[in-house]
Amino acid sequence: MATAAKKTKPTLEDYIFDMETRPPDNGKSSEGDLWAQLQQKEADLVLAAELGKALLEKNEELAKQQEKIIEEYSTKLE
Repeated sequence: MATAAKKTKPTLEDYIFDMETRPPDNGKSSEGDLWAQLQQKEADLVLAAELGKALLEKNEELAKQQEKIIEEYSTKLE
């Protein structure tokens, strides 16, 4: 029996890589490509939202680390 692969949560670096490697928008505006453009804009919006969420989570993690370091430093001073 095969086991399902464990799906890992994408990292901030994964989101940045996705943004950097996506195909460029060359400003083409033919009506035939309108659907493709709409799909690309939607994908960009989702990616931007995921990137924003990842940045917020990283910020929270760093704030917790900073708080812990401050507490440890205060304890050493006492």
